[in-house]
Amino acid sequence: MTASPSIFDANLRAIRRHDSEFADRLISIQSAKLSWSHTRSGMLTATLQRNSRSVTLASRYDPQAEASKLVEQIDHTHQACVVLLGFGLGYHAATVAAGMKGWGLLAIYEPDLDVLRAAMEHIDHSSWINRNKIVFADAATDRAALISRIEKYAAIVTQGTQLVSLPVSRQLHRKSLDQFAGLIKQVLAFCRTTVATALVNSARTCRNLACNLDVYSAGATTDALHMAAKDTTAVCVAAGPSLVKNVDLLKETVHRRNVVVIAAQTALKPLLDRGIRPDFVTALDYSPICSRFYENLPPLPDVTLVAEPKAHPTILENFPGPVRIIRNQFNDDLLGSLARPILPLKSGATVAHLSLYLAQHLGCNPILLLGQDLGFSEGLYYAPGTAIHQVWACELNQFNTLEMMEWQRIVRMNGHLRQVQDIHGQSIFTDEQMMTYLKQFERDFATADEQLIDCTEGGIPKDHTTQMSLADALQRYAVRAAPQIPCPVDGLDFHRLLGLQQLLKERCSQIRQLRCITKQTLPILHQMRKCQCDPARMNKLFKQLRKRQGRIEGDLQIAFKLVTALNTVGTFNRQRTDRIIGHLDVDAYERQRRQIERDTENLEWLLQACSEAIDIFGTAAMRVDKTLGRQSEQQTIVKRSSLQRMGGLNIYS
Repeated sequence: MTASPSIFDANLRAIRRHDSEFADRLISIQSAKLSWSHTRSGMLTATLQRNSRSVTLASRYDPQAEASKLVEQIDHTHQACVVLLGFGLGYHAATVAAGMKGWGLLAIYEPDLDVLRAAMEHIDHSSWINRNKIVFADAATDRAALISRIEKYAAIVTQGTQLVSLPVSRQLHRKSLDQFAGLIKQVLAFCRTTVATALVNSARTCRNLACNLDVYSAGATTDALHMAAKDTTAVCVAAGPSLVKNVDLLKETVHRRNVVVIAAQTALKPLLDRGIRPDFVTALDYSPICSRFYENLPPLPDVTLVAEPKAHPTILENFPGPVRIIRNQFNDDLLGSLARPILPLKSGATVAHLSLYLAQHLGCNPILLLGQDLGFSEGLYYAPGTAIHQVWACELNQFNTLEMMEWQRIVRMNGHLRQVQDIHGQSIFTDEQMMTYLKQFERDFATADEQLIDCTEGGIPKDHTTQMSLADALQRYAVRAAPQIPCPVDGLDFHRLLGLQQLLKERCSQIRQLRCITKQTLPILHQMRKCQCDPARMNKLFKQLRKRQGRIEGDLQIAFKLVTALNTVGTFNRQRTDRIIGHLDVDAYERQRRQIERDTENLEWLLQACSEAIDIFGTAAMRVDKTLGRQSEQQTIVKRSSLQRMGGLNIYS
């Protein structure tokens, strides 16, 4: 039975919609030689000769019945994601996809890529692949690649994930399937952390974004840094415990003048204490406690803070040097026509990730990683000299040493601790949060064009990097003087601040209107719940709903988008409820009743978000008023000084 080019082309086009790289790899491989035959039910089956034995990939009698029995335990109302360990001929994958009805995510792992190609050449799977969210993986897919494919579906996989093994694949590749199952569990942990962080911190993040609008709209951006240090060696410094082993090498002038040093905010004080002034400091933390990293700093006119706008406002206010801000979509949506075009720079999970992205934005190559332990080397959490040690200083005595407090900080996460091997082959502790950061790093490293060198000399090994001592890396790569980095002009654009002042008043007014419409809509939904059996009454109520919806989709569209960014919990719950309703086997009346309840709950969440948005943007408006007041006062002082020199002081007397 010969393969059909038309069937393979249709399947390939469908796969390419989800993953063009995987489709290209499927083209490049020779298909497995399978013995094909028709079953009693008329469907195709095939036999594979592998390791001197014959294995049937699907039932000889009824492959569809076999597939249905295999996946019958899946409850799509509770499992939004299904991971298939083994593809075989794909009948069970088609059955799962049909049961998902387009609502969930189907992840497919097949270690034999040649068998997958053979199946795609003979059986047309294009329709269900086109209709669903699909992720493909094979034996060559590592953790970084898997995260990059699944991360955009993080909200789905956190709503329940089930793993299903194909018996014939387990028979052939038990070890490989077990390894991938372990890998997928790590990716799921990463997704859970990402989603939980977004749900918990969305309001705080939006508040910080709004409070930093003055700097965002009228201050310096990172555009001037783009490719400003092309092909220069960068050193990204984090505050891991191993930092003390080699950081002093950066004090040597012969090395320092030939590298761009980018410090995470946690590493700033340890560097300054050693007489090392970085070129840049990165900040993104939303909590006010991070302001401790900037206390009692000397003037730093030659050190630029590069901050995400979601960083707590006190960081930008207290930094004693120039500040540059990174592009943010929420603030651009808020600003509308006032938004400036800013070159995108990836958002980091931590300041260490942001340091890497900044080095790439600068065009640096190679990039050296320093103090990136991602584990508790030698039983320590931080490098000596970090701000937290100063906080702990008052608690230290002969019975409570710094080392003891470090260990207490580690074991506080006892339920999330795990033992791993460090780069020296020794066992150290890390935790789930650190492992999440490692996965994101490895995802970034896998796609980086730059040469990445891990000079940490401690902590966890990282895929897609080259391990090297800092001394060797500096001697080999720090051989050319770093260029002069442009320094931003001090102060904010006064005219842009005036425009922002007016805009925030308009946004507050629009959100008040949105809140008013939401309050008016809730009684309509309550009436619809009572009047479901009255078609005439329901039609009138639907007209009232459409009228209000048209208003929101019109001049209140931006306000609704901003409030939705705050309403992450409500949005998450709505998506989950939509999926559950989509899978329910109920009549139209019951489906409509559940939809009305869903919309009622969603509007109640939206109402809370509107109130919070008014408070947030009102606070931001007051901050802009104060900034304008300070700017006006400074301009007045400058003007008075100028008039004094001109002999015009009597004007102000």
